Amino acid sequence: KKFNDVAEDMSRLKLNPNLVVIVKENEGSWRETSSFVLESGIVGREENKNEIIELLKGENSSVSFIAVVGMGGLGKTALAQLVYNDGEVEKVFDKRIWVCVSQEFEVKSILSKMLKSLKNDQVGDLELDILQRKIREELNGQRYMLVLDDLWNENQLKWDELRTYLMCGGQGSKILVTTRSTLVSQIMGVNNPYVLKGLNKEQSWDLLKKLTFGEVFNGVSPNLESIGERIAEKCGGVPLAIRTVGGFLRTINEKEDQWLSVLNGDVWRLCEERQSIMPVLKLSYQNLPLGLRQCFAYCCLYPKDWEIQKNELIQLWMAQGYLESSIETQSMEDVGNQYLEMIVACMPKGKDLLEDPCTFHFYLVPLVHWIFQMQLSYVPFFGPKRKWEVFQMPNLLSPRT
Repeated sequence: KKFNDVAEDMSRLKLNPNLVVIVKENEGSWRETSSFVLESGIVGREENKNEIIELLKGENSSVSFIAVVGMGGLGKTALAQLVYNDGEVEKVFDKRIWVCVSQEFEVKSILSKMLKSLKNDQVGDLELDILQRKIREELNGQRYMLVLDDLWNENQLKWDELRTYLMCGGQGSKILVTTRSTLVSQIMGVNNPYVLKGLNKEQSWDLLKKLTFGEVFNGVSPNLESIGERIAEKCGGVPLAIRTVGGFLRTINEKEDQWLSVLNGDVWRLCEERQSIMPVLKLSYQNLPLGLRQCFAYCCLYPKDWEIQKNELIQLWMAQGYLESSIETQSMEDVGNQYLEMIVACMPKGKDLLEDPCTFHFYLVPLVHWIFQMQLSYVPFFGPKRKWEVFQMPNLLSPRT
């Protein structure tokens, strides 16, 4: 009877039993980037830099766009900084502008930062019309390069408005955008973005050595080098993770037992504790629409690197009522595949979810812990649960015997 009363109350109050309640945290200070870079601290991006420069040098009859897409922590900003400060690029463009956009995409704010960069001085709180006229005066006939770093905007109308104000440069002007989302590049009209990949094994070890031992590396024992190479490989080619681990290894010197402890432990837990990876992952997760957060949170019930049958996952989403479509003729299976593609476009290592069977990459483990501990007041498959019970849930998805 009590259960029926609760169900009636939920119906009367129009409460959704499938709802994932998300508590938005204060992420702290905004990470603002600049055009400055210390080249000696960057490893393995020379080829990427040269490829981007070739794209920038390509002749076009009007202003054109280049998008660098990659998961958080890969070094998109560092790559853009290397390109921006390259001597050849300085010669190609009459003017260069750097604007850090991040999540707040406000056209007037972006134009104000552009004008401030062009004049190398404060510009005050100008009206939009005055801003755009001054920018036109600065760029009229000039071949310019604009970097829009860390772009998240997926609003087509906002992008079209900004684009209108950027088309005043001379022939061959280029706008270089860094973003985590392929959806952003599509909205920009860039169908073939430059997809930045992780470092290979050799580059990862080179970076880890530099961070651990400094610029001068005099060699270590074969055993320690073997352990170091495996630690570097475990970082998955993500420079941000390698930097975090390298900073820790520097503090323990060349103690083989402690290096083994790092290798055999959870590298990503170390990154989580040092708050290097989590801000990157949280931003990607919180940028997902609520419906997609539900679907992604459901994936968190599986153990890391677990092989999930894609069709089975979509069927489970359907059973929970997560999939919705405004097109009557569209099947729920098609909607599920679209949801997967959208998660892939927005989440680090999301591409693994498109394989069949798909996997939940270990890079996302710190995010899983955070979702379980802080974000889920209601767990979609199992109903209301206390936090301590959530951690036992993946065991319920063990292989059927």
